[in-house]
This record gives sequence, structure tokens and C-alpha cells, in this order.
Amino acid sequence: MPDQEPSNGIHGGRFRMPAESTRHSHTLMAFPSLESAESPEHLEALQSEVTSIANAISRFEPVHLYAREKLIPQAKALVNSNVSVRPATVSELWIRDSGPVFVQDVSTGKRTAVRFNFNYWGGKLPAIGDENIAAQIAAHENNSSVTSKLTMEGGGIEHDGEGTFLGTESCIINDNRNPGITKSEAEAELTDKLGVTHFIWIPGVKGFDITDYHVDALARFTSPGVVLLSKPGPNAHQIAIDVYNSARSILTSARDARGRTLTVYDCEEPDVTLLGAPDKHNEVIGSYANYLLVNGAVIAPKFGQERQDTAALGLFKKLFPDREVVQVPINMLPRTGGGIHCSTQQVPEI
Repeated sequence: MPDQEPSNGIHGGRFRMPAESTRHSHTLMAFPSLESAESPEHLEALQSEVTSIANAISRFEPVHLYAREKLIPQAKALVNSNVSVRPATVSELWIRDSGPVFVQDVSTGKRTAVRFNFNYWGGKLPAIGDENIAAQIAAHENNSSVTSKLTMEGGGIEHDGEGTFLGTESCIINDNRNPGITKSEAEAELTDKLGVTHFIWIPGVKGFDITDYHVDALARFTSPGVVLLSKPGPNAHQIAIDVYNSARSILTSARDARGRTLTVYDCEEPDVTLLGAPDKHNEVIGSYANYLLVNGAVIAPKFGQERQDTAALGLFKKLFPDREVVQVPINMLPRTGGGIHCSTQQVPEI
């Protein structure tokens, strides 16, 4: 479907988060530094893939690429003119998780940045500056901001723009981020900050990967009432298979905020054992569900396995008939635990 206009439906809190399918002002990205990489060779590959994604997005909307001051000349040399490189104390490329989430203030109509207190995925890594990125970017982008009571990441948020939230309990209801917080308390905060009126929870698994099983590599709303579910490929880990089966059972019996049953489309993952070894902190995450919607297009991963890449391309064309589908080859990002959606954050046009 074409880019959707933000809806003025009933929402539960002070703020509402527009669906990713609504029109964007621009996309945020982050240029990684050596502090976040396992080796200089890994860093070079990560930087190459990040800038390839930025250049692909820039055909459709501007990109603000944040980088440490000393890396700005290097980043500028790798991107085109619709990608503006800006200073910040960023090391990790995963701006979906470290950066702000943009919502609309219901009372004023203005765009607001929500800071979710990034703590390196439950304290699994030492702090290297990214804990301050959400506030820096909110100021740099000249947006007002609010701080959530929750510690979580943008990769843990999936929503349909009509009040339905989809997430995993393992990464939000987890003492490594929110000690003592109950599910009902988390829901109250997500209602206030994102405008959620209905929750669909998938259990997930704590500790399997660095994110504790973010939803944005598992299940995504392609439109209200329609979900793309990442199906483990050949040689997948049994934990991934179990999570998929659990998610499919929950999604096929769930209803959304407007009472609709969900149509679920499986999208088979590549054989992650053929992508290469993960870095020391991660599992390899080979998920086509980790795509990004931009103005008029879908930016989707390509893993170099023809059967799965071709099938995913066909599914994206079916689910997004009015958008151009652009597949970007990635390898080091999945070996470092993420993908295209993890490395980007949309800024809605409000």
C-alpha cells in the first residue's frame, strides 16, 4: 500500500507512535567506531554495509548519519549527497536500540522523541558513549523529548499504527532492564508513551542472543491485520524453531486493537550456518523481517542464498505492491546480531 497518513484514531496515552508506513521526514543511522567492533576487519565490513544501506535509503528520503567527530570525513567519503553526516558520541551502529523513538504529542500535535534509557541490552556490554545518544540526537534534531520509565530498545517495539503493540516479554519484562516491573506496569508506560491500546505478547527467550529476542527480527506488521513472521531456515537452532512455533500459535489466534484476526505470512530465513561465524557476543540473525519501510519503498536484506532471497523478494512485492523493493546485501550485520531495521530509525513527518 502507499505511504499511510497518520491516523487520528483513539489512542491510550499522551503520545502516539505513527506506523512505520506513514510518511517520513528522514531516517537516522549511526556510523560504527572501533570501540563497538570485534576487529578492524569487522569494523570495515560493518561501515561498508551501513553506508550501503544509507545510500539505498537516500534514493527515497534523506538520511542523517551520526558519527564520532574523528570518523566524519571517512563517513562522508562513503555516502552520497542525500546523506548528511552529523556529530555524536556514537559507537554502536544499532541506532534503533540506542537512539530515540519518535512519537506525536497528542495535545500539541508536535513530534517528540522518547528516550528509553539504553543500557546495552541489559548490561551485556560496557558503556562506550551510546547511552547518551538518544538525548544528543533529540537535541540535534531540534525535537522536544521525554524519558520513559522503562529501559528497553526500539527493536523491542512493533506496532500497527492503530493501537496494537507486538513484543516479546523476554526483552522488556526482564530484570536486566526493568527489575521489579510487572507486565501491567510496562503496559501502562507503553500506553502512555506510544499510544498503545492492545497488547500481543510473545514469550521470547532470555539470553539466547544479546537482545533477549527482539521482536523486529521475529514478527512485523506489514499492514494492520497482517504479520510477516520469520521462519527458521535450514540448520536453525532449536530455540529459534521453538520461538517461531510459539509466535505462530499466538499470532494465529490473536486479535488486534480493532478486533481483527491476523493474517500471518511465513518468510523463511537463510541457512545462518552459511553466513559465517558470529562475533563473540551474538548469534547470527538472518531475518528478512528486519526490513525498513521508507517513502515509497521497502529496504530489505539480501543474504546471498538465492532460493530464500528470491522467495522473500516475491513476498515483499505481494505485501507491498505500491512500494519499490530494494534488496541490500548484508553479511557482517547479521553476524553481529542484527540487520537493516536494527541499524535505522524512522523520523515521521509530523
